[in-house]
Amino acid sequence: MAKSILLDLTRRYLEPHRRYHNLQHIAHMLEGADAAARSQGKTLTDAQIFAVWFHDAIYDTAAHDNEEKSADLAVQLLTEQGWPASQIEFVRAIVLDTKEHVPHLEESKAVIDADLQTLALPWAGYMKIGNLIRLEYAQVSDAQWTTGRTQFFQSWLQRPRIFYTPWGDKFEKQARENLKRTIAGEV
Repeated sequence: MAKSILLDLTRRYLEPHRRYHNLQHIAHMLEGADAAARSQGKTLTDAQIFAVWFHDAIYDTAAHDNEEKSADLAVQLLTEQGWPASQIEFVRAIVLDTKEHVPHLEESKAVIDADLQTLALPWAGYMKIGNLIRLEYAQVSDAQWTTGRTQFFQSWLQRPRIFYTPWGDKFEKQARENLKRTIAGEV
């Protein structure tokens, strides 16, 4: 990774409004994505590593196009560094897959599972993450937060699966329990 890209991304993840979507989140995701890829019998690729770094590079909680803008940033910066177009497209596609957390590429599965692993933390850790994300959405009223979060989590529970790799399979049950408890108001 070119120093200029790493510095740019580090500055972005250190922005003061980021309480959860920060460098610690990226480090945790890189570890998780590596474990998820290995569970698939694969090695984490450079495209997946860059996708982790870029997936939340643009983070404005009032916007609905963060992933698109993050993907555009990845294309711009990686093009400037002379990356092959095919690899840039992989990074862009994986970043876009993190928006709905549905993999359209095999390579997206490890990144998505890594992004969602905190849904399956033990309750206290899960609550801590939820509280940090709530701080990022300080502009939203408590009623809006609760309604939006409930609808969002109900849609997750409708999915046949949340995780896509053998590594992620072990998180499925706990994540679903945490989502159900959140919807039930145990927060």
